[in-house]
Amino acid sequence: MKLAQNSLGRTLLAYLPVNLANVVVSFGLIVVLTRLLSPEEFGRYAIAMITLQFVHMGAFTWLEAAMARFQARAEKDADVASHLRTLYVLAAGLGALLVALFLAIIYVLPLSRELQTVLAFAIGSAGLQVLFNLGMEAHRAAHRVIRYSLTYSSQTLLSFTIGIALVVLTPLRESGPFLGIILGLLVVLMFDLPSMLRRQKGGQFETARTKRYAAYGLPICMSLLLGYTLNSSDVYIIAAVMGEASAGQYNAGYNLANRSLEILFVWISMAMTPAAVTAFEKTGTKASQEIMRNYGASLLFLAMPAAVGIALVSKDAGFILGESVRDQAVIVMPFIAFAGLINGIVTYYVQRAFMLSGQTKDIVWLMVPPVALNIALNIILIPKFGLMGAVASTIVGYLMALVLSVLMARRHYPLPLPIRAAAEIAFACGVMAIAVSALPLDQFDPGFLTLTIKGSVGALTYVLTCYIINAAECRTMIGEALSRLRRRPVIEATK
Repeated sequence: MKLAQNSLGRTLLAYLPVNLANVVVSFGLIVVLTRLLSPEEFGRYAIAMITLQFVHMGAFTWLEAAMARFQARAEKDADVASHLRTLYVLAAGLGALLVALFLAIIYVLPLSRELQTVLAFAIGSAGLQVLFNLGMEAHRAAHRVIRYSLTYSSQTLLSFTIGIALVVLTPLRESGPFLGIILGLLVVLMFDLPSMLRRQKGGQFETARTKRYAAYGLPICMSLLLGYTLNSSDVYIIAAVMGEASAGQYNAGYNLANRSLEILFVWISMAMTPAAVTAFEKTGTKASQEIMRNYGASLLFLAMPAAVGIALVSKDAGFILGESVRDQAVIVMPFIAFAGLINGIVTYYVQRAFMLSGQTKDIVWLMVPPVALNIALNIILIPKFGLMGAVASTIVGYLMALVLSVLMARRHYPLPLPIRAAAEIAFACGVMAIAVSALPLDQFDPGFLTLTIKGSVGALTYVLTCYIINAAECRTMIGEALSRLRRRPVIEATK
């Protein structure tokens, strides 16, 4: 337990630049674009971003999943060159073919010229993105954490900066962020891609390997596609029923709440998933199970209070958004925080059991009922209840996905369920909610001041409560961290 906790802390720290870059870009885009763009323009930007994610997940994520899963095995078998060559050849070929196909489809669809333009820029970035992502997955799976962290962070911040500059300085408007992604990827690939090509020296493209990777990765690809349909298809229905401006308002609130949680889930997943895969491949199920146990408790320890906190300060955080989307966005945020917590647990914890066991085909089938239910509820509820109808549909769909995923996952892998840790953390979150709700702040308008006060009081209350009851064994981890800090000066003095 101690070794796993120490390793987790060091690895999370190494991935901190990535997390900080994601925070800056995620919130920076919301802050800036909701002020620079009209509601209709932001709505088109949201539709294009969601479409880009659909295309990327449907066409390319199976390659990235194979890179993440089989890198450790290729290293063990001393066959990394062919492993990399196969995936990069597939990415280059599929990227050129499918991007051209999707651009042609956009051209013939009866869409407005503005929407066609922003969609073309968005889809155009997909072919470069998969080449970049393959390199990042290879670095992460091979535990080249520093290189991964610096390269990913540089690309994220560079694309963001260029994109905002294009919005401000050119008439591209909502297309600017996507051209920024393209230019940022080109710059970073100039440095990373030659290194990855050198690692392929002597390797061969192998058809048998392609089939094995497809058998593993395509079910993950389909499950992610279904999961994203559950997550984002409501924006298309909102745009069709209520207009692009309403789609922008919903997406702004959804992103502010859900993205805050997703950053935490991704951060911890970056640290723990490669470790779990390596342990499973080199040691066995028992070692990976211990890592997964710590992983699940860590997810809950950070994500549950974050979700409750978002719900408590949604109105106070509204100042982050532009006025054109603010009023409707803050209404949906508390409910989206709850939905995002469920989605994160399913995607970043429960479904890791299918990844480790190799039984990824089952993910596809278990996601079909929640997606079908979600779409049906959206069609029924959005015309009647507007944005809250979309929220209700999302929550119901995620709850069904959680139940089905847990039941199916434990048939293939002894996935630990951190029930005791969840109960302890839920108690601490309840104490935090009571403390924040009792603050006498009614005389202040919601804004930065009230957000700061509520956030500080909530965080302090949560940490103290967790320490007192030793939620998720946090007292042990804190004690070990303090002990390491006390030992460090002594060690340095003896050098």
